[in-house]
Order: sequence, then C-alpha cells, then structure tokens
Amino acid sequence: MNLRIVCVCMLAGLPLAFTAKAVENAILKSGTEAPTFSLPGLDGNREVLRTWCGTTLLKPHINAKPHTVIVSFWATWCKPCQKEIPELIAFMKNHKNDPVKSFCVSIDKEGASIVDPFIKEKKWDIPILLDPYAKTAERYGVKTVPALFVIAPDGIIYYSATGFDDKTDLTAKLEELYGNITAGKKAASGESHVSGEAVAVPDAPSEPPPEATVAPQPSVSGVPPQARWKAVARVECGESVEKVAGENGVTVDELKKWYQELKKAAMSAWGQKSDQ
Repeated sequence: MNLRIVCVCMLAGLPLAFTAKAVENAILKSGTEAPTFSLPGLDGNREVLRTWCGTTLLKPHINAKPHTVIVSFWATWCKPCQKEIPELIAFMKNHKNDPVKSFCVSIDKEGASIVDPFIKEKKWDIPILLDPYAKTAERYGVKTVPALFVIAPDGIIYYSATGFDDKTDLTAKLEELYGNITAGKKAASGESHVSGEAVAVPDAPSEPPPEATVAPQPSVSGVPPQARWKAVARVECGESVEKVAGENGVTVDELKKWYQELKKAAMSAWGQKSDQ
C-alpha cells in the first residue's frame, strides 16, 4: 500500500484496507478454548456462547444439544465483510435444521443506531450481535476484520481465519469444516489462516481520566431511567463499570443498583423472582 495513503488514512482516523497477510495474525488459533461472551442482539435478545457449545451448556432448558458455532467479527465500514456475510447466510440456509449456529458480531462503535438500518438495507437474515467497544473481539485476538471462527460443539476453536479471499468459495469451505466436525475429525491445533482483503480494527474508546471516577456524585434520582438503562447496557457490552459510572456521575455501587433494579423489573414483567 502507498505510504502516503496510509498516512492520510491514519491522520483522518479512517480504517485501513489491505491484504490480510500484511498484518500480524494475532487471532486465536485452532485448539484454543473459545472465550465465552454475552452480547446483545439487534432483536433485543442477549446471546451467550455457552448456551450453544461447550462441555457444559449454560441453559439446557433452552438448548440441550451442543452446536457447532460460527462467529464472524465485522463492521459496516468493512467492504470485505460485506462479501463474507452473504456466504455465511447461504451456508446457514443449507443447515437451518442442523445443530449449527452463526453469529455476526459488529464492532461498530455506534452500535445499533448504525448497524440496524445497515442490516435492513442489505436485507441480511442472520443473527447480529453488538460489540461496540470491541472487548469480545479483543479477547479473540481480532486486529482486522472480517475475522471468522468455527467453534466445535465442545467449545474448542476448530478453525480461525482473517480476511476475505474472492478466489475462495467460503460456503464450500464451511461445508467441508462442518462435515469434518460432524464426522468427529479433529482439527490440527495451533493453526490460523490469513488470506484476502482485511480492514484494520480502530482503537477502542480510551478510558476516562482518573478524576472522572472521583468527581462529586449527584443523587441517583438525577439520572433519567433511559440513561440508566443505557449505562447498564454499556457495562453488559464489556465496558468497564468504573468508566460508565464516572461518565454518569455516580458511584460503582449505584450503577450496580441500577442493574439490580432493571433485573427486578424484567423478572416482574416475566412473573418470576430475581436472585438477591
């Protein structure tokens, strides 16, 4: 890539597109246990990886059979991602009745406000999860997108790759991998793959200055309910509780109380009792 273009993009804060081989391949490799996550979806539901795969399933009343799980990290500004996702959708259509799940995890900092209209415009029919602070992406070692992980039913990464190669039939590759998994064939440990075009992941929002967490605290009643809900959602998405509390001008304990209040309200609506 032309050095002048790189410099202009960096100064403008724009993501850089390049061949995936041009950057360090830092993503988690095959044979590694997939880090669990709990991320909100555009449909309003929260998805937890251990609901679908792992040696012990988190919610057997929802799902009692270990699934193969495909996770793709992407962003609306990532052109190669826009080529990859339709192939994931095509694969999933072929396996809608099989024990396989697929999640496209957006790292767009704007969250649902930009992702939702984008998905509707594209008419993509695939579960979309939100990771606006890229905390889950960071745990998977994602430095460029798209980044694809195929996780076996036992919760171990079977295949990982960065970049999208126009010359490779991704749907056929996924069919091969899924066939190997269902046949009980073990993957080689310590492998990851790099090919095609990728886009660099921008730096995550910086932490607030130390004084933000010790500033005078207003009463909880001064924060409107909608702001409290957004604060809880940010923490659930992986942002530090200290940062969110500081930006809302409350203590960490008060923020935790908001979570409990929201949980009690939800349980009440569902006719259930919350744990204390």
